[in-house]
Amino acid sequence: MPKITISPITRISGLLSIDIMLDSNRVVQEANCSGEQFRGFELMLKGRQPEDAVYFTERICGICSMAHGYTSTRLVRKILGLEPTPEIVLLEQCLLGAEFLQNHIRHFYLLALPDYLPAAALPRINQGLSPETAPGFDVNVSQAQQHMLLEHYFRAMEASRKCHEMLAVFGGKIPHQHGMTAAGVAVIPTASRQVQFRSLLHQVQDFIHEAFLPDLHFIAERYPDYETIGAGPNRFLCFGLFDPRYGGHFPAGIMVDGRPQTINPRAIREDIRYSWYQETTENPLPEKPGAYSWVKAPRYQGLAFEGGPLARKVIASGLTGTTIAGTIPRLAARAEEAALIASWMEEWMNYLPQTGRYTAQPTGVPRSDAIQINDAPRGPLLHAMMVSGGTIGRYTVITPSTWNFSPKDDHGERGPAEAALVGTVLADIKHPLEVGRIIRAFDPCLSCATHFIARQGENQIHFDLEV
Repeated sequence: MPKITISPITRISGLLSIDIMLDSNRVVQEANCSGEQFRGFELMLKGRQPEDAVYFTERICGICSMAHGYTSTRLVRKILGLEPTPEIVLLEQCLLGAEFLQNHIRHFYLLALPDYLPAAALPRINQGLSPETAPGFDVNVSQAQQHMLLEHYFRAMEASRKCHEMLAVFGGKIPHQHGMTAAGVAVIPTASRQVQFRSLLHQVQDFIHEAFLPDLHFIAERYPDYETIGAGPNRFLCFGLFDPRYGGHFPAGIMVDGRPQTINPRAIREDIRYSWYQETTENPLPEKPGAYSWVKAPRYQGLAFEGGPLARKVIASGLTGTTIAGTIPRLAARAEEAALIASWMEEWMNYLPQTGRYTAQPTGVPRSDAIQINDAPRGPLLHAMMVSGGTIGRYTVITPSTWNFSPKDDHGERGPAEAALVGTVLADIKHPLEVGRIIRAFDPCLSCATHFIARQGENQIHFDLEV
């Protein structure tokens, strides 16, 4: 079969290359997604104090650093036997929510939207893909509409910056905030800080409702074929997001063939048949025959699952059917989720007392092992820790893009992004624009996905613990 290699995939976080194999009708028959960045954060954490994990894991990613800090904070609290007060939970949810807004706005306008506009319509891009140089480019947006979207493109940068300002109000700085620790929060929500946070939130909410949601609906109307193009496996996974005791949240669960089920993290296994690691040791093996990615292949009950805003929407609403997934539905779910989370954040801020208790309380004997799961902007995030002799003996991270951009497993089961590409018809093999549209709708972060997390002699999570 003819083979096309796209390397690197641009407008994403991290390093990603894709090989696609076509038949004579330009239909994608096979796809390999290659994460080409090795980092090894889990190895760096060995021998450090458990409390170090909060700030250390934030450095895994500059885009979703809060999600890693949020997850690691809860993990360390389990290890130390600490329980956050309701005030801490609400404030930390507001901070994580601000990161979700930043991520979703930035993703649509700066990363995904350019796939639907001619290059000449974008700033400082006067060459490359355009209707003249890419015959397969279906320009369905008039010049006046392009100018409107370009105006919103620049407004999105400002809105995304305001989301980071919200985080900095209580986190000190962003990315890699300093205000959230296992022991509690460093900055309490005084009246002036709450006013500042709310003011920024209201400005971001205005942008979401005035630009983000209408622009998404506009693109969906202009490109209706992408409602189903890039469908993927139609299996969805969510680890849960936000505490249900305090208002809005997304429930944990899986959806398989339209049937909702509860989730058990101990059923997760990681396959490395096509990953650059040795099968029985903790050593990388970049020359491994047949392997093509640093990303591993997490599977739940032997199946690949998609995570992210669309998965959260499907599981929370109980949607069923075989045509739920697609490129536009993934984009739409992000915009809808941004509006929803922004409204929840306002409720949480209203419930937040200025004179509350912002120090985590001891609740019991410290533990030597713990696991923490919750969702990040791109999907399910897992952190697990084993402590030995007072320091970290093992630290495990499984990120959303590890799920979405996993390679095939030992049984040939494709990862969700690979499955989404198979069956796609390319209008022009010299300009495979369809590939970029499908891949970017997942909002890939290969900086998060490519980590060395194998254990000696096995590839599975089996902490016998209450999650």
